[in-house]
Amino acid sequence: MRILVLSNTAWDDQNSFGSSFSNIFSGIQGLQIANIYCRYGTPNNTVASEYFQITEKSLLRNLKSRSHPSGKRVLVDEAGMQLNAHEQATFDTARKKRWKIFFWLRDLIWLVGRWRSPQLQAFIDDFKPDLIFQPVYYSNYLLQIAQYLKAYTGVPMVGYISDDCYTLRQFNLSPLYWLDRLHKRKKVKKVIRQCELLYVISDIQKQDYEKAFGVPCKILTKSADFSGEPPVKTQYNFPLQLVFTGNIGTNRWKSLAMIAEALEQINQNGVRAQLRIYTATPLTAKMEKALKKGDSSFIMGSVPASEVPQLQSDADILVHVEALDLKNKLAVRQSFSTKLVDYFKAARPILAVGPRDVASIDHLIRNDCALTGETVEEVKQALLSVLDNPDKLKDLSQKAYACGKKYHDKDKMHQMLQTDLETIARGEKA
Repeated sequence: MRILVLSNTAWDDQNSFGSSFSNIFSGIQGLQIANIYCRYGTPNNTVASEYFQITEKSLLRNLKSRSHPSGKRVLVDEAGMQLNAHEQATFDTARKKRWKIFFWLRDLIWLVGRWRSPQLQAFIDDFKPDLIFQPVYYSNYLLQIAQYLKAYTGVPMVGYISDDCYTLRQFNLSPLYWLDRLHKRKKVKKVIRQCELLYVISDIQKQDYEKAFGVPCKILTKSADFSGEPPVKTQYNFPLQLVFTGNIGTNRWKSLAMIAEALEQINQNGVRAQLRIYTATPLTAKMEKALKKGDSSFIMGSVPASEVPQLQSDADILVHVEALDLKNKLAVRQSFSTKLVDYFKAARPILAVGPRDVASIDHLIRNDCALTGETVEEVKQALLSVLDNPDKLKDLSQKAYACGKKYHDKDKMHQMLQTDLETIARGEKA
């Protein structure tokens, strides 16, 4: 079966898109995958075999002169178009500061750009896809390209959405934000309505989108091999070691600060547990002050992705956090953190701090496989419950692994996906 995937970034296993989609498709037999991508960079994976790249730079060059193609094939092991150092710095600054003018200019380039090129059509014609597997983005040009691919190929399309790109359950005081969202959600709806099946990432998202779109939804997340016995720890450190790895922006650091404060209170008469934070997020003085707490909490800096599994294996408790403020809470309400699948696989107790009604925390609570809390006092009591009863650590470890095996097993996930795709490619309902 030949599957066409449109993505924003290059399919590189070192970025979030590449890592997630390689996990979704790797190991499924009989698939040939082509990827059209719309950012700078070079593919790096063992799943897709053919690539076509379109960028703003290539579109601008084509507008100046038709002799410059607006997109090009990228062969395996061939470098894709990149930004130079100055261009990359400008792009990073604009993205970090969320300059609306930057995003509008980018949309304008795609609006007037000649991306519907003979080269793109030749790439699609040569590949002859049986099905389009379409990640649904909150992006004007990507949604427009998705509709074009569906119309041009005439083959069935399956959607995959992992963030809330549609509902109005958001908080923002800017009128420009709401104008933008109202405009884009119409395009999101058009793409999803053209899908034979929509994969979502959480129960909350499934409920919301089946009601909103009237299309069948199934849950598809990152998966792992849970075929063996859970690698539960038999000996724990003293002091107990809590480990967090990842991004602490969008106010996640405030939830980590609650853990640090809870540990400070617990450790008043002797150090019983410590938190180590591994992150590449730039820290302000305020963040450092909140997160560095004597012998209770430490900022360890960033580590390569290759070292994270060992850090998780060495930990006594793995930490997951979501922001508690209304704006960020609503932004991630439907989202499921792929990091949790790694936690389940590691068979370590989980401490999760965040709102109970966001998808990631809800999943942990419903499966009774984590310590949870929304206040310093709740976090403190949750930690004391295992410090005063170490046998609970083993119980939580086994429950975490069992949750992973039930909902995120690779064989089950791949069997579902392969059956669905083959059924839809034949023109039948999954």
